[in-house]
Amino acid sequence: MKLSISKSKNTVIYYVAESYRKPNGTSSTRTVKKIGSEAELREKLGDGVDIKAWCQEYVRKLTADAKAHKPVPVELSLIPDVPYEKNVIRSFNVGYLFLQRILYQENISQMVKEIKSRHSFQFNLEKIICDLIYARILDPSSKKSTYDYCHSLLEAPDYELHDVYRALDIIHKEMDFIQSFLYQQSVKCCQRDTSVLFYDCTNFFFEIDDEDELRRVGFSKEHRTTPIVQFGLFTDRRGIPLGFSVFNGSQSEQISLTPLEEKILNDFNLPDSRLIVCTDSGLASFDNKEFNAKTHLIKNSLNCITTDYITIRPLRKMDAVTLEWALNRGRSLTLNPIKDGENPDKVFAEIERTGWRTEGSNRVFSLDEIDEDDPENYNRIFYKEKYVIITPSGKSKNKGKTLEERLIVTYSIKYKHFMQHKRLLNLNKASRMIAAKNSKKLDLKASDSVRKFIQIQSVDNKGNTITDSSNRYSLDEAAILEDARYDGFYAVSTNISPEVMPVKEIITVNKGRWEIEESFMIMKSELRARPVYLQNSERIKAHFTTCFMSLQVLRILEQKLNEKIGKIIPIQQLISTLRKMQITTIDKYYTGAYTRTDITDGLYDLLGMRFDSELITKGKIETSKKISKKF
Repeated sequence: MKLSISKSKNTVIYYVAESYRKPNGTSSTRTVKKIGSEAELREKLGDGVDIKAWCQEYVRKLTADAKAHKPVPVELSLIPDVPYEKNVIRSFNVGYLFLQRILYQENISQMVKEIKSRHSFQFNLEKIICDLIYARILDPSSKKSTYDYCHSLLEAPDYELHDVYRALDIIHKEMDFIQSFLYQQSVKCCQRDTSVLFYDCTNFFFEIDDEDELRRVGFSKEHRTTPIVQFGLFTDRRGIPLGFSVFNGSQSEQISLTPLEEKILNDFNLPDSRLIVCTDSGLASFDNKEFNAKTHLIKNSLNCITTDYITIRPLRKMDAVTLEWALNRGRSLTLNPIKDGENPDKVFAEIERTGWRTEGSNRVFSLDEIDEDDPENYNRIFYKEKYVIITPSGKSKNKGKTLEERLIVTYSIKYKHFMQHKRLLNLNKASRMIAAKNSKKLDLKASDSVRKFIQIQSVDNKGNTITDSSNRYSLDEAAILEDARYDGFYAVSTNISPEVMPVKEIITVNKGRWEIEESFMIMKSELRARPVYLQNSERIKAHFTTCFMSLQVLRILEQKLNEKIGKIIPIQQLISTLRKMQITTIDKYYTGAYTRTDITDGLYDLLGMRFDSELITKGKIETSKKISKKF
C-alpha cells in the first residue's frame, strides 16, 4: 500500500492506495480508503504535526499489519437492498486451483507443447484439457455443460465450445503419449511404487439400440443387455492410475492385459528390474500367466524387466482332485488318532500333504482342532500350498505348453464370518423375491449370488406336476449347503517361489486389489464417467482419457494430503470439499463462502494457497493463480 494525495484549489485529501493488475494484464492503482482532508486531520492532530509525514507513517503501519495478518480497517462501498448487476458472475470455485497445482507439477504445459509440435491447431489445448479435468471432478456432465460450468471458475474459458470437440480428436490421437508422459512426470511430484501393478477391467453401458465398432453387446457388470464399452486399468501399488485401454464390449477382457502391459513396459521407463502383476480370476488365463512368468527385453533399450504374477484361483472352478485337497480340513491326531493297522508313515505323509500352517509356527494344523472362539485365532490366516502344472485351454496362443505354478489356499475365521453374513443377506433377499414372485408381484430378476439360492419346482415331492404358480419358487437347500462348503477358504496362484516371497507377503499383495476396485467405483460414481454424450468412437476414447487423467490427479492429491495431515481422508470427502470451495465478490474484494475444515487447512499447508479469509484482495487471488501454475 502507498499514500495517495489529491490536491485541488481549496483542499488537499490523503488516501490509502494500492497497486493491482487489470484482467488485460496492465497495472493500475486503486483507493483502499480515505484518510481525510488536510483540514480534518489538522483539527484532529493539532498544528504542530506534519500531516504528510503522519499519513506516510499511518500507511506504513497498515502495510505492516497487513503483512502480519493483523486486522486492517477497510472501506466498502455497499448500498443495502439494491439489486446487483444482472448476468455478472459473483461466486467462483477455487477448489480447482488445488487440482491445477497437481496438473502443473506434472508439467502439463510441456505435454501440450510436445503434442502441438505434431498437430496444427489454433485453440488453447492446454486450457481445454485442464478444464475438462476440473469439471469432471467438480461438476461432471456433458461437454456443453462442462463448457458452461467452467465460466464459474476464476479463469474462464478462452475458447469456444466447438474447440472442445476438436480437442477431443487430438486427445484421442495422443492417448498413449499422454499416459506415458504423465507417469514419467508424476514420479517427480509424488511417490510411485511400480514394484506391484494391479490390473482389472470394468465396462460402461450405453443406452442405444444399435451397435457400432466400439459399443457392442457383451458381458455387462451391471447385467445390461445394451451395448457396452470396456475399460482396462493398471494402477501402481499405491493405487495411483498408471495406464489404461478402451476396447469394444464384445471382446474378452483376458486378451486386453498383455497389449497394455507391453506398452507400459516399453514406453513408461519404469525404474524396477522386477515387478509383480496382480489380477483377479477373470484375467487369469494361461496366456496372461505365461506372459508374466518371464523376462522382457525393453524396446529400443538393453534393459530387461522380469515380471511375475499373482492371481486369484476360483475354488469352484478347480478340478475334483485339486478341490478335494483345497477343502480338506486336515487330520487331527488328537481327534482322530492312528488306528491299529494304519501305517504311521503314510498317516504323517497325508497330514503333511493336507494339513494347514500359519505364520510364526512350525506346526501342521487340522482346521477341526482350531478354537474358532479364541480371539487370537480370529485374524490368523492358515494356509497350505503345493505346486501344480497348468495347461492352456480354448483359443490360447500357447497350445502345447505347460506352466508350473504355486497354488496357495488360505483359511480365515474372519473371512468365514464375512461369507456367512453375506450369504445371510442374499438369502433374505432371495426369500423376499420368492414371496413376491409367488404372489405374482414382480419378475424374478437377481444377481447370480442371489439367484443360485432359488429353485423352481415343476413337480412336488410326490412327483405330481405343480400347476399352482404360487408354490413353484423356494429356497434351494442343497445350494445353500454347497455354498457353505467354501466358507473361509480362498485361493491364489503365483509363479513366485516361497524363497522369494512367503505366503504372508503374497496375501498382502493380493489384498491391495481393493485400490483398483475403488478407482472404478470413483469413476462411476463421483466422476460419473457415464452417461457419455458422444457418438464418435474416437471422441468416446478421448472422453475416457480425460476421466483417467482426472482420476490420476485426484489420487495424487489424495496421497499428498493424507501424508501432510497424517491421517486417511476418504476421497469422496476430498471431492466434496473441493466442490464447496467457493469465494464471492464483495466490492473490491473477495470473501470465502465455505466451511473451514481440517481438509481445507491441509490443502492450504500443502500447496500454499488459502481462501478462508473474510476479505481477500484481488492481488492475493492473482498470486494464488500464479502459485497454482508453478512447475
